[in-house]
Amino acid sequence: MVTFKITDIPEKEAKKQTFLDKSVSVISRSGLHRTEATLIERLKGIEGAPAQVLVTGSRTGVLAMVVANRWPSAQVMCHAVDVHHTKKMERNIASNAGKAVKVTCSARIPEQPFDLVFFSGTDATTTSELMLDQLEDIHERMAMGGTCWIAYEGDIGAFMKQIRQVFGKASAEVDQKGFICVLAKKTRPLEKRRNFRAKFPASLPGLVPITLASLPGVFCHRRPDMGGLALAEVAAKEESQIAKLKTKIVDMGCGCGLVGILLARANPEAKVTFVDSQSRAIEITKQNLDALGLKGHSLVLSDSGIDDKGMDLFVGNPPYYSDFRIAELFVQTARHVLKPGGVGMLVAKTAPGLDECIKTCFTETTIIARRGYSVIRFVK
Repeated sequence: MVTFKITDIPEKEAKKQTFLDKSVSVISRSGLHRTEATLIERLKGIEGAPAQVLVTGSRTGVLAMVVANRWPSAQVMCHAVDVHHTKKMERNIASNAGKAVKVTCSARIPEQPFDLVFFSGTDATTTSELMLDQLEDIHERMAMGGTCWIAYEGDIGAFMKQIRQVFGKASAEVDQKGFICVLAKKTRPLEKRRNFRAKFPASLPGLVPITLASLPGVFCHRRPDMGGLALAEVAAKEESQIAKLKTKIVDMGCGCGLVGILLARANPEAKVTFVDSQSRAIEITKQNLDALGLKGHSLVLSDSGIDDKGMDLFVGNPPYYSDFRIAELFVQTARHVLKPGGVGMLVAKTAPGLDECIKTCFTETTIIARRGYSVIRFVK
């Protein structure tokens, strides 16, 4: 039996699962998600050794490691769109399987002809548009005659319709609890690749509106976020008071670049560093900067902040989930990057929780109401 351990907690406190007729065991904190566990068991029915294998949608890397162990001659790639999940998989794989699996983080599925693909997801973590966009990406990258195993938890009817739109015929096992496992094959080229890129207008008061694009999976796809607009409007006034020329700005959790781009348009001499952990966010922000002819700005794919210092202005719209753990990263990054006297601004629907989080690093805050949101200002 080969064992993969993906947790540092003592084994007696961990969850141990066995797969593939007890030839594989996995030790984890609370057990693999059902989608990944199901796909591991499907390896039993695959005949012959695949040459190029893609695993995407998994957040542990275990499935990719089991595939590499089962078929040592196969080239196995583990893909994610978020650098946080990528780092987690890299750590797990490095501690168990060495360099047997290649891990990559990118906005699109890497371009190579995969003959076997495993794709997992849930409607809680992946929007329907993103799932369909990724399914079409997978289909395009698969070799003709290639096989795709898909495990999904959510709205089965809608999801199966999406799969048939892409692959045509597919066989499926469905239960009564919103879970489906599908086997699909590539038997023909994709009839028509749909474009899920959306455009919308955005502006600051008194300035000419601009057009921004967004992608599925990026925060506030298809529309400008009202919290982001509130933040940009308040920050634009602040920016004009800080300095008219060469203001150095950080837009953390930039999404499609809404806030930072509006500030850059308001002050053409400003230099903005756009930061996000999502590769699709960085990709669409770059496209927006290029389309608007905005040059000299920086793009950083990171889930741990940045090393830069001496910034004049820090702006961010942190997620509300995870008990403010992500907001804490925003606050700590602001403390690190701002120069003395530099101003930070974070936005929230309601102020108390975020304000308390900010005050762990900054002594005084000012809450500015805008568009039904609270923009919280603080100074280093």
